[in-house]
Amino acid sequence: MNDAVGVMPVDPQASGSAAAILYYRRLLDLLDGNAPLSSFEKLTADARNVAWGEELAEAIGDAIAITMRLRDNFELKRKREIELSALYATARDLSALRDTDQILQAIVQRARQLVGSDIAYLSAADEEHGDFFVRTTEGVVSQDFARIRVPRNIGVCGSVARTRRPFYSSNYSGDHNFDHDAGIDRAIRGEGIVSILGIPLELEAYVMGVLFVGDRYVRSYTPQEMAVLSSLGTFAALAIENARLLEEAQRALLLAKEANAALRTKADDIEQAAVAHEQLTELIARGGSLDDLVNRVSNLLKGQAGVVDESRNLISGAVADRLSDDALAKAVRESDRIGRAVSLPAADGSVTVVTAVMGGSARLGALVFTRNRPLSAPETRTLERSAIVTGIVLLSLDRIAQIAHRNVADTVSALLRGTTDPFSPESARRLPSGISLSWPVTVMLVELATITSAQASSALRSTLAGRDTIFAEFNGDLAIVTNAPEPGALANRISEKLEEAFGHRLSIVISDPIATLDKVPAEYESLRRCFGLMRGLNQHGRVVFEKTLSVYALLFHNKGENAVDLFLRSTIGSLIEHDERRKSQLAATLLAYLDAGRSAQKAAEMLGIHVNTMRQRLDTISLINPDWADPSKTLEVHIALRLHILGQAA
Repeated sequence: MNDAVGVMPVDPQASGSAAAILYYRRLLDLLDGNAPLSSFEKLTADARNVAWGEELAEAIGDAIAITMRLRDNFELKRKREIELSALYATARDLSALRDTDQILQAIVQRARQLVGSDIAYLSAADEEHGDFFVRTTEGVVSQDFARIRVPRNIGVCGSVARTRRPFYSSNYSGDHNFDHDAGIDRAIRGEGIVSILGIPLELEAYVMGVLFVGDRYVRSYTPQEMAVLSSLGTFAALAIENARLLEEAQRALLLAKEANAALRTKADDIEQAAVAHEQLTELIARGGSLDDLVNRVSNLLKGQAGVVDESRNLISGAVADRLSDDALAKAVRESDRIGRAVSLPAADGSVTVVTAVMGGSARLGALVFTRNRPLSAPETRTLERSAIVTGIVLLSLDRIAQIAHRNVADTVSALLRGTTDPFSPESARRLPSGISLSWPVTVMLVELATITSAQASSALRSTLAGRDTIFAEFNGDLAIVTNAPEPGALANRISEKLEEAFGHRLSIVISDPIATLDKVPAEYESLRRCFGLMRGLNQHGRVVFEKTLSVYALLFHNKGENAVDLFLRSTIGSLIEHDERRKSQLAATLLAYLDAGRSAQKAAEMLGIHVNTMRQRLDTISLINPDWADPSKTLEVHIALRLHILGQAA
């Protein structure tokens, strides 16, 4: 980014139109020059000194917002380009190199670059001695380190080889999750390594080596870093295997002329695999989409390819109609278990091949390929390589989604804590593209109870996809912030969607419109208190507005789950028992009488009964619960009656 872009101040004496034209020109100059955020802020501050007209001021404000969004989108895409470029450059290097030592050195260099670690090295398996030895290093200063040999059951290397999964330690010397060796520990200390991460180089369920990155300080390694390195490790293992097979073929040609025909076939297979490998590498290197990848696989293997997610929902391409969901699920699990493609022949001679798509140790979905004849061994390997590339593409898409989700969660948290106005120009740029929120807002809380926030978010993603709504988990509940004109209707749709997904309704409390940031924390606490009152009234699964419960919720806050029931029983328990036993309506009658200001005539009209019937009911109430007329207890009785009626509404 060019920090040298200047910001000429807006002339306060200039006319409105002239100043606006100058302001728009300077905004465009800043965008064109990739100016830093401070330049935009300076120009915005200068613009405040200009006496704009009302309409012109609004247009200037829109221009500021649009400019900041354009700048933020550029920064996000630039970051993604840098990350993917490093991975794509690695893939290009690996596909171009044929010497094993060069390949290993390229792997180690790229691994250190991607994670930003102090050192990186690769330990290769020695089948003759049954252990691992350090083959290639980068950033290592100790000579003893390069002579390390690790038994298969010792250290981080042994753990990775045994489990075939990534393993890391933030405190190598003090970590007792693996067996230590004095000689190895001494070499590690000599290099000053504190934190270490090991990634298996695995092919066909065989660990041919372990790729390490290490740091001379305490640090952790994120799942994203592990996933990217694991994809690199698997991709690199394939390239190493290609180089090894090519070397074996060359040696065999020199040693045995009689095997020339067979070796030529093997070399052709390898060459075909390399061509496919290079085409796939070229695809991701230029930033091809998932649809581009599916089309490339379909053309390479002359069939129909499709990609499904972990729930077996189709996300690109096509899958044969004859393939049942159960058969697909079983094939995906088997492919994940054995690390190879699984073939599903059909009665008509066609075949469907399923390959699990992995992102490190996590399964992201599957690549499904169908054609009218079986795949050869090289074609199967090409399909498996395609699944690896599919994993790289899905990981990049998932990383973008994670950034958006994290930004929304931070925004919701800042709003509910009242720490930062998330709708200010400085904060709004963190929201995903297309989201537009402003004050006043309505906050809804969904009491998740037995389901997770991830499950609820997945079920509600389409319902809450509008540009006026964001949502995230906060303190165990699902918090929804919206500008929806009819929040009650939106809450009912949310309730119906959750019932459809999980078989039961969840409690939802809706706030009144909140106009300013300072009122949000108190409103949030009131919403939380309403959940406690609803549990006390056995009103699980209802949609209510906070204002209908807030007064009563405050009275019983921190009084215990059964406080409401005890209060009702001690105040109007005899009336409730009489109504339940006789199917009468004495509690409703007394509430109407108190609501009507103790006017029997008005209460009778409210209930649609004769005034004499009203007086008879009041006499009966006095016999059952004589304390209700005591002035010192009237308020308690009135509150209890309202709570009782609210409880019956459930």
